[in-house]
Amino acid sequence: MRILLTGKIGIGKTSVCEKIVERAKKNGFTCCGILTRRLEEGGENTGLLVEDISTGKKKVLAHRITDGKNPKGTRFCNFIFIESAIEFAKKALFKRGDLLVIDEFGYLELEGGGFKNALSAFKSEINKNSILVVRKELKEDVSKLLGCDFKVFEVNQKNREELPEVILTEMFIN
Repeated sequence: MRILLTGKIGIGKTSVCEKIVERAKKNGFTCCGILTRRLEEGGENTGLLVEDISTGKKKVLAHRITDGKNPKGTRFCNFIFIESAIEFAKKALFKRGDLLVIDEFGYLELEGGGFKNALSAFKSEINKNSILVVRKELKEDVSKLLGCDFKVFEVNQKNREELPEVILTEMFIN
């Protein structure tokens, strides 16, 4: 089953994915893909961190341009994306598992950068169950690009605690 997980910025899409992965692993399922989290220093978002779910390895994916760090990479919006971390994440998207999580597909990917192989990974038959995380405002654009069947779940304040169990049940029991 393929699931498009959407919601507003900061609503808890990554947290829902973390709980899904944690519960799936506890139930003996193998998980792969990526989780992307904010890097924070002193309560401020200074960049992004990407994790390979299958190994737990993490890399700094991006720095805010204004944070004083100027690594080489792709400039997009207020960030500099580090090419080696993008390649690290792209490789994680084509590993095998009972569940593939892609957190997240955004504006950079829509313009052909970043994890541009994410849609191919999501649609691939390598993994039976896939979750693609997309901001609410990008849902329609990404849906048009997919060309496959999928179910949409929207994260909100009322459902974000029970949503991981709902999604796991949908994927592995139904």
